[in-house]
Amino acid sequence: MGFDPDLHYLRPGYTSRVPPEYFVDIDDGITWQPDVYPEVLVLAQRHDRSVIIDLGCGRAGKLVALAEQHPHLDLVGVDFGPNIEWCRANLPVGRWLDADLETATTLPLGTEMIARSVIVCSDVLEHLVDPRPAMRLICWLLDRGAVCAVVSTPARDKRAGTENLGPPANPSHVREWTQDEFRAFVESFPAAIERFELTRSDDSGGGMTTQLVVLGPCKGQRTG
Repeated sequence: MGFDPDLHYLRPGYTSRVPPEYFVDIDDGITWQPDVYPEVLVLAQRHDRSVIIDLGCGRAGKLVALAEQHPHLDLVGVDFGPNIEWCRANLPVGRWLDADLETATTLPLGTEMIARSVIVCSDVLEHLVDPRPAMRLICWLLDRGAVCAVVSTPARDKRAGTENLGPPANPSHVREWTQDEFRAFVESFPAAIERFELTRSDDSGGGMTTQLVVLGPCKGQRTG
């Protein structure tokens, strides 16, 4: 069975949830995707980058935790609605940009700052009715000097099985991709896949059910 580009490379017959519930990022005592942000830090240190741009930051708990341990980091969080309003009202560090990842084509950031950055988009794409603009924004940032992007999303084949054709159990998720579907989706954009693997879903025994992709720019190809 092939993938359907019109369904964002899901298998034909998949049922998405439209509209999803707005995801309010409230601490429930579980650390979700506990290894994603540490991986972002490793990449920032390896490439001597000091800016973390978090697309879909929520209330930015894991992002701010990086800066608490490494005060030299500059943080940029991107989200909309109550989550970004909470960040602006409650977080003493960071720059908080209000942007809808389904419509934003650029961000108000200088080239020098982007060139010092690593991007993270952790378990965000599955919340978007149309995830393509967010991927184009990632490509735009990579094209302007960001060294790499770390993207994660649930692996449906590991959580519900390949035969599950939606909608997802989580009411704030529009869709969830299997690993082969998500690779096909990512490969439809002009960014180089440097790594594609599984990571822990949470720190409470959820297992290796989240897929993690590290993207780099395609040399010589502009995405703007």
